[in-house]
Amino acid sequence: MKKILLSFAFFASLASANTINAIAVVVDKEPITTYDIQQTMKTLQVDKNKALKILIDEKMESSQMKQLGVVVNDLELDEAINKMLMQNKTTLNAFKNDLKSKNKSYEQFRANFKKDLEKRKLYDKIANMFKTDFSDDGSKKFFEQNKDKFTFYTQIDVSIYKANNAQTLENIKNTKKTLIKAQKASLNINNTDPRLLGLLSQIPNGDFSPVLNAKKGYELYEVQNKNGGQIPDFEQIKNEVLNAYINEQRQNFIQDYFDKLRSKINIEYLR
Repeated sequence: MKKILLSFAFFASLASANTINAIAVVVDKEPITTYDIQQTMKTLQVDKNKALKILIDEKMESSQMKQLGVVVNDLELDEAINKMLMQNKTTLNAFKNDLKSKNKSYEQFRANFKKDLEKRKLYDKIANMFKTDFSDDGSKKFFEQNKDKFTFYTQIDVSIYKANNAQTLENIKNTKKTLIKAQKASLNINNTDPRLLGLLSQIPNGDFSPVLNAKKGYELYEVQNKNGGQIPDFEQIKNEVLNAYINEQRQNFIQDYFDKLRSKINIEYLR
């Protein structure tokens, strides 16, 4: 009887393990398991539908990388990391020590950095398939239709979240839930770098900035209120407008490309 019970327990645990790692979705012959979904939900603190969308997008990107021959070799990766280190005015050893102090591994950073590079190369390749408008007329029209994108605010009230782990702050952005106490601040041209004011000027009230590097760890800004809005003349910010116009065209190209791909690609939902 005892042997029967032990056998039942073994097969029950085996069945449970198989269920946990069962294939839930197949995207263009690439599987997504229930374990993948659960880990994404846990890591990003998102619900099942959001986690599944993220994973499907990743599989679609991976499939396109193979089809379009997008590859990042070790030399490209090392050059990109060295460029990042130079921009941050640090050395590789100092960076590794900083990661270690935050309980993060350089190997994992390198792997994630490579994924980001591959994604950037893929998006560049897709965007380059389309014709981009670089004209002054196009830029001026874009400026007139999107003046709010170029408004500079001289006073911005924010809540600042600080953490040693960037993912902690990314989770706040995704869920808008936090146990971290925010620091309230009123930023203006006298106490803040104009580049930060420029960045925050483009973020709607109630939304978050990107996660930013700080002297000690990372910072995330939640914009509460903005005052003292100023709209420069087109000629004053001509290059900035052109860059924004080009960037929006490229984003629209990429979005349209994947929307069409999503309607054609074979996605099988098994669970």
